[in-house]
Amino acid sequence: MITFISYIQQYVSISDEIKKEISDLILIENISKGDILLEEGKICKRIYFIEKGTLRTYFYQKGKDITYWIYPDNSMVTSWHSYLSCKPSSEYIQATEDSIVCSLTYTQWQELYTKYPILERFGRLILEEVIALIDDFYKGYYFMSSKEKYELLVSVFPDITQRANLGHIASMIGISQETLSRIRSN
Repeated sequence: MITFISYIQQYVSISDEIKKEISDLILIENISKGDILLEEGKICKRIYFIEKGTLRTYFYQKGKDITYWIYPDNSMVTSWHSYLSCKPSSEYIQATEDSIVCSLTYTQWQELYTKYPILERFGRLILEEVIALIDDFYKGYYFMSSKEKYELLVSVFPDITQRANLGHIASMIGISQETLSRIRSN
């Protein structure tokens, strides 16, 4: 487990003054498995860093719970469209295991960006990383077999099957739980 300050420093060097200001602003929460951090229709006002645990983003389609992504320790998570545009979210964010999350509001980040341009660089680097990951994942995703999708997911998140519900994993890669069980048994 790394702290949020250490996470930022993997991307940019920050001064003790910046570290103190972030530490003073940050909200640290213990989240229980199953807790909802964001509901559909609400504006996502926070970006979260997962110090420990896992979160998932999901939505409902025709009454069915569809997992969009599962985020492990040391990940940034938010409802990106809602957070950046300040519009209602079309998704939920839920803890899939007991978790410790740190968060700052959109307004706090904007003030920090203005005061400390190095943090604006951090924000840009995070967005570039997220966009590149999503782009890479989904370009290949459409051409992969179910087994290849599962293998890709496990290569990126090796202990996902110990930390996330198999139904959520199956939903995320677009297969039935029965198909996932067959893939895992081979």
